[in-house]
Amino acid sequence: MVPAPLRYPFRGERRLDTLLVGGGLHLLAVYVPVAPLVVALGYLVAVLRDTSARDERAMFEALPPFRDLRAVVRLGVGASAVVVAFLAPAAVVLVVTVAGLTQAPLSPGDVSFGTSLGFVAGSTASLLLAVAFTYLLPAALANFAATGRLRAAFDGRVLARAAGDGAYFYDVVLGLVAGGVLLVLARATTAYAVGFFLAFYAELVAVGFWSRGVRRALPGLARAASESREAAARD
Repeated sequence: MVPAPLRYPFRGERRLDTLLVGGGLHLLAVYVPVAPLVVALGYLVAVLRDTSARDERAMFEALPPFRDLRAVVRLGVGASAVVVAFLAPAAVVLVVTVAGLTQAPLSPGDVSFGTSLGFVAGSTASLLLAVAFTYLLPAALANFAATGRLRAAFDGRVLARAAGDGAYFYDVVLGLVAGGVLLVLARATTAYAVGFFLAFYAELVAVGFWSRGVRRALPGLARAASESREAAARD
């Protein structure tokens, strides 16, 4: 039986429209940098928010509609800031490590054991930080989207609760693996344009798994997401 997150992008009345828009945004990013991907990220975060807020039996009935562009862009900008903040520590450690290496003597005879050890330690620390923050990212993005507050992405209690939940670990890792395999296939087919649409499908699959993990680890986000949507509707 095919897991529900793999079938999820093909369910709903507007599924074809959604896949075409998402894939088109990835294709447009080849010519217009950054902006189309921010919009795509905003929709993915909306999927994460709405899907994780549903009853578990109805989670994968249909994709959320791709309607309110302003709300999607707002989510995309906020989510981009969260992603940058979460990956910045790993990037800083890597940059400092590489900068230190470039200042070291370049001749093979002058490269010391300490220099080599420092590079290995720095690159390993950067990798571990990237893995740790990527693991927490779905919970951070879900809490941001559910509350509408950027600082909610850095709520230590929410992140700790998600990090220690076995179901969250399983679904986040499964989403990363499934999405990663599909992205490799997408990369191999970008020359035929279909790869851009496959890339968006891969992202939806990963978000589907993450939504299930977030739903199980943080059931309180469903109420927060509902209250946030009601407040936005009143505004």
